[in-house]
Amino acid sequence: MASISALPPLAIDMYLPAIPGMAESLNTEISTIQLSLSVFLVSFAFGMLFFGPLSDRFGRRPLAMVGLTGFALASLGLTFSPNAEWFLLFRFFQGALGSAATVVIPAIIRDCFGKDTAKGMSTVTMIMLTAPLVAPLVGSTLLVVSSWRAIFLVLSLYALVVLGLTIWKLPETLPPKSDDKPTSFLRNYLFILTSRAIYPYLGTFLLSSLAFFTYLTAAPFLYITWFGVSEFAFGFLFTTTAASLILANFINVRHVSRQGSRRMMYMGLASAVCSAGLLFIATAMVNSLALTVACFFMIIGSLGIISVNAESLVLIEFPRQASSASAVTRTLRFSTGAMVGPILALIYTGTPLPVSALVLVAVTLAATIQVILVLRAKKTGAAPR
Repeated sequence: MASISALPPLAIDMYLPAIPGMAESLNTEISTIQLSLSVFLVSFAFGMLFFGPLSDRFGRRPLAMVGLTGFALASLGLTFSPNAEWFLLFRFFQGALGSAATVVIPAIIRDCFGKDTAKGMSTVTMIMLTAPLVAPLVGSTLLVVSSWRAIFLVLSLYALVVLGLTIWKLPETLPPKSDDKPTSFLRNYLFILTSRAIYPYLGTFLLSSLAFFTYLTAAPFLYITWFGVSEFAFGFLFTTTAASLILANFINVRHVSRQGSRRMMYMGLASAVCSAGLLFIATAMVNSLALTVACFFMIIGSLGIISVNAESLVLIEFPRQASSASAVTRTLRFSTGAMVGPILALIYTGTPLPVSALVLVAVTLAATIQVILVLRAKKTGAAPR
């Protein structure tokens, strides 16, 4: 499952070092090749909305095999693309078909772990996060010994190897069908979106995503432009993000079964608000690179704990529509990430202060939602839902 989940970060990060050479090779502008990243993300996000209900209807295993096969073929098409137009077309199919394989992973975890879904999600995420750590290095190494086309050939071979492992080892986990459960696309999504109990956790999940994508979007400006670090140093500093997430998921795996997803989420929110508050003060008064990196290390780890538990609390509500629910959460996550750029552009001042302010506002709102939920539950005498 971790190998399947690694498809998106590998497809995104491996070819980044090759973008200038690809533009020259395909006789086009760098901006056109950069557009392929947006094409992949959009097709991946909306592909999940299409394939999620199919997984709930036909099973997790068939969708995983179809998605891996399609990803391998699309990657092979990218390897032999004669021009930029064909490259963008195959990139679209790579994202869309790759989503068929990855959208089933949270559903399989939900099927297998039940109330311990957050523990399973953290375990898979902890392993999968090695992909963004090694992907740029693998891509750069392939460029030394070959051309950019070797990167997509390796992606195709990787998908075929994982396909073989899926056929060999991945079981079908979809629960037995029940006639009283919705199965159509529209009814699946209506059933999910009209379930009021999920909205506090979905809101917390999306606000934590907003804070996370704020860091991803603003990190080059913060470290390279504002603090003046080199590109190599930036790459080293950026790996602290993955390291923080790996540590956070390790902590979650160790404690979530005993503490519960809701309490772990509360702990993550408390840590995120305190760290974001410290970052805002440091940005306004101290302007220290070391303190900024340390604060973001804490914030990103806290966001990892928040998001995995909040998403798990959503998925637990839908034993028969887990893939559809996963498609909803993941598509909204990507859509939230797409909002960050325009928001930062709107509040841009040339300093890091708007970045730290946006992170603080996002995590504070996420915490406020849960505080309101707990207070309301105490007033009614019911457990938080």
